[in-house]
Amino acid sequence: MSIFTVSRFVSVMCCIGFSLSSNTLLAQDTQPILLVNGNIITLDSENTVVNSVLIEDGRFVSVGDISPATAPDAQVIDLNGRTVVPGLVDSHMHFVRGTLRPGHDLRTVESTRSIDELLQAISLRAVGVPDGELISIVGGWDPVQFLGENRFPTLIELDGAAPDHPVYMHLRANGPGVTNSTGKALLEAEGIAVATDGMITMGRGPGNAIAAWDVLKASQTEADLRRGATEFMSHANSLGLTTIIDAAGTNRPGAQLFESDKDYKTIYQLWRENQTSVRLRLMYMSWDDNVGDGSGDSEIEQRVRNSVMGFGDDMLRVVALGEHTVSNNKGAPFIAATALAARNGWSLQQHSSSSEENLAHLAAFEQANEIASIGDLRWSLTHVHQITPDIISRLQSLGAGVTVQDHRYLNRGNVDSKLAGPPLRMLVDSGLPVGAGTDSTNAQPMSPWYSIYYMVSGKNVVGNPVNADQKINRIEALRLYTLGSAWFSRDESTIGSIEVGKLADLAVLSDNYFEVPEDEIIDLSSVLTILGGRIVYTELDD
Repeated sequence: MSIFTVSRFVSVMCCIGFSLSSNTLLAQDTQPILLVNGNIITLDSENTVVNSVLIEDGRFVSVGDISPATAPDAQVIDLNGRTVVPGLVDSHMHFVRGTLRPGHDLRTVESTRSIDELLQAISLRAVGVPDGELISIVGGWDPVQFLGENRFPTLIELDGAAPDHPVYMHLRANGPGVTNSTGKALLEAEGIAVATDGMITMGRGPGNAIAAWDVLKASQTEADLRRGATEFMSHANSLGLTTIIDAAGTNRPGAQLFESDKDYKTIYQLWRENQTSVRLRLMYMSWDDNVGDGSGDSEIEQRVRNSVMGFGDDMLRVVALGEHTVSNNKGAPFIAATALAARNGWSLQQHSSSSEENLAHLAAFEQANEIASIGDLRWSLTHVHQITPDIISRLQSLGAGVTVQDHRYLNRGNVDSKLAGPPLRMLVDSGLPVGAGTDSTNAQPMSPWYSIYYMVSGKNVVGNPVNADQKINRIEALRLYTLGSAWFSRDESTIGSIEVGKLADLAVLSDNYFEVPEDEIIDLSSVLTILGGRIVYTELDD
């Protein structure tokens, strides 16, 4: 019997963490794991809290007060009172696209609150990167998070943080960007205009930020892509994430571009090799407006005809069309696309922010339902900042739901805006299926704890109470990020709670989610993440 104890939490800003190799993961499948002396939040129907749980063959086999003597062959992990939650499930993230960032991605940018903290994070990241290789910081941040500064770092500051590496920092999808001296030389050699302070103009024009993005992407090798995907998954695990419903990407240039004919290649290969550490649920996006009866060559018709809804396994599975099915999503093409999905039994999720969009998309859902019932297909609207009780009621009658994100947390830097939403309190009270997510990694932070903080506090990044009258409590927010999200991929019977028979996905948290001050929720992460009985991330002392 081997025993681990939980070490003092080490901030994810200061270490990338340890992601075990595929061979190690496979070897662990043969040994039971017993977690003891914990504060284990099961999220069963009674919200039971237990102190121990036994995992065998990738599933929870006993939950409660378990003596190590009853599991003599188990690896025993003493939690020392740490809080455990089910593995978190993000219902809407552009995850696969995020795995394809050029260079060595710096996701911990999200947790920095000053230029000095940012520069420290870059310096720490550079320690593990070979000299001369790119450090990239793309999406998930905004200058407004650098409290009291609200600016980009300068070329000179970036030089000081990583003198031996090109550094490129790109805001949202289209820039602007900023680089250091090494990056400036690299980009200028390719015709990119870089100002003396390192800034690169927003947009696609010659020499602008999108062109800089294209230059950096063009140099990626397959080895780069595999390393980037593996590191990205490890970072997700460090946050307690174990399942992602992936929202693909758009056909627009820049950091939002996702080309489905080639951009799934690396993650598919890692899946085939059993080297994925996150359960992926894929939604297929398309933009072609020439939608016919299913026999034509539009993107969505080819998807429906040549793909299989539900294809895959517990680690990677096709679950829906979305978040876009056509470019013209309020006209005849969208009506045709929803009819096609209904006739062929596909789930569908639609980007739908405003009240006008909600009404148009709901009308299409109702028309599709007249053609073929969607009652068991788990259709959904996503974002729904301005959803109304009437729209909620009509969605309920269709058996549909909504997924919500924290867009107002950064709000594209406009933190003084009075825009609120989504109306979380109203949604939860209605009983409508609701899943939580981030919509990262371009405009929003990837960490689920920022979304959970926003749901619980109603505050944005600078502390303005933009959605305070619609906040929900901590257990409700956690349910949205587990069982709530799992509903949309038909996984609620296998993941999302710690119960006997379910897949053994869980996260041991860095602090007690239910007791930390509200403003410290955003600092939470995982010190031990288990996926299907395999340790995929750990900060434990052996």
